[in-house]
Amino acid sequence: MQVIIIGAGAAGLTSAAALAKAGHSVKVFDPNPKPGGVLQGWQENGFTWDLGQLLVEGFGKGEPVGDIFEALGCSDDIEIVKDDRRYVFPDFNIDKPEQYQGPKWRMEFLSQQFPEDKVGLERYWKDYIRFTRLMTIVRHMGGATGIQLFWKRMNMLASMLPFASRKDWNAEQVMSDYFKSPQLQAVFISILADFFTPPSQFQGLAVFALNSEASFDARLPKRIARGADQLFLYSIKGGTTTLVDALVKVIKNHHGQFHLNEYVTAIQIDDNQVKGVKTNLGNFYPADIIVASGGAKETFHQLVGDTYLPSEYIQQVDNLPIMDSIFMVHVGLDYDPSPTTGGVCTYYYRTYDIEGSIKESKTGVYHEGKYGFVIHQPSLRTPEMAPKGQHGLTLYTICPDKLATGDWESQKDYYTEKLLTYAEDSIPGLRKHIVTTVTLTPLDFQQLTHTEHHAFGGLAPIQGKSGIPHETPISGLWFVGHQSEGGGGVSAVVIQAYQTTTRILEKAS
Repeated sequence: MQVIIIGAGAAGLTSAAALAKAGHSVKVFDPNPKPGGVLQGWQENGFTWDLGQLLVEGFGKGEPVGDIFEALGCSDDIEIVKDDRRYVFPDFNIDKPEQYQGPKWRMEFLSQQFPEDKVGLERYWKDYIRFTRLMTIVRHMGGATGIQLFWKRMNMLASMLPFASRKDWNAEQVMSDYFKSPQLQAVFISILADFFTPPSQFQGLAVFALNSEASFDARLPKRIARGADQLFLYSIKGGTTTLVDALVKVIKNHHGQFHLNEYVTAIQIDDNQVKGVKTNLGNFYPADIIVASGGAKETFHQLVGDTYLPSEYIQQVDNLPIMDSIFMVHVGLDYDPSPTTGGVCTYYYRTYDIEGSIKESKTGVYHEGKYGFVIHQPSLRTPEMAPKGQHGLTLYTICPDKLATGDWESQKDYYTEKLLTYAEDSIPGLRKHIVTTVTLTPLDFQQLTHTEHHAFGGLAPIQGKSGIPHETPISGLWFVGHQSEGGGGVSAVVIQAYQTTTRILEKAS
């Protein structure tokens, strides 16, 4: 088959690698001068910083993404380090103990902080084990057949029973069912700020997935209980550009071609079947299969055209729930801040009002760092990502894609100083050690992703809503990436892109 891939981000590169390895003729188009999208990172004055996901999930051997890289033949080119996150709240920190204290240490710590919720924490722990067991069964069902598949499905149904009465609850309802303390509830739902999704609109039972105990302590065992396997978080040695290089290598080794600085302006369709693409250079390339990634509105309104799509499909594209953006400051430092920050990745929450702070941001009001920020120190795992003796640090906050008042370009320097000021409350003396500063606003991310609205992470996980299906109404046209039904995040887009290519190959056989 002749295959065209639109977009060279994580989803596009995964699709291209899988289809090229299967022996098909693959061409990858991207308007940027180099592949990778937000995974291409940022380099300046000897420093390299990541732009997207900070720690990635499931990249290890025997884990979902790790298995995909093994199948593609590039796992040896992606070096990973098992890692964890640190959380800082207004009144206390969640620091993993210096000496390992078993899988329940976080529950025990929180019981000391919130003694009135000790019983609720015990209930939560039991349900966390049940949920982890359920997810383990779901992951393993992919390779099951016959009687084995039957028993796995029976086990899954049994694991689901304790959750049946709460399947339609939102995150606020689930947390209120477990805990009395609003502060303790915020501990478990604070990560929703990254998704730009208020707890009242988030699927409640998914809170377990966002609070993997292994993400707080990489020393935890994989099998936390009988039949319950956790996934771990990892740092990628060399940053996310290493992932890009590994996938590009697979594509080129299997004769795939890259058309960089060349972008698709129209998808040609005849009798509801894709025929090829036209590009900005005036070229036409025929295709049997087109796999598009990136913005849904840009793909379907601009490249396809509404006349080829059912009205209900157009409505789904127009009503797609997507996240807003981020304000990101990269700094090069002449010292190592990790004794203060506590590790490679720390989430600083300066409010317990997760619901209110997210809703305020959704009105176009930027909090400037007042409600919190995240730091990532890639050079702690890869010293080569900074000049010798120095360190790179990234600070970012969620923010509106468009401001209610003012604009990002004219206020860029002001917001940079505000974020650094808030950061110094937790990292004293930070600014006096800065030797390089690079600030990226939503405008920069719009230009990098070639979208009118930058959605950090893509699809917002709003309860009852979903992304665009991978298989479109047009024969031969498929849609993958962070605005598809598979959702956003590096791990998610790699998995769903690979699974989608498997479906493409099955239909073509």
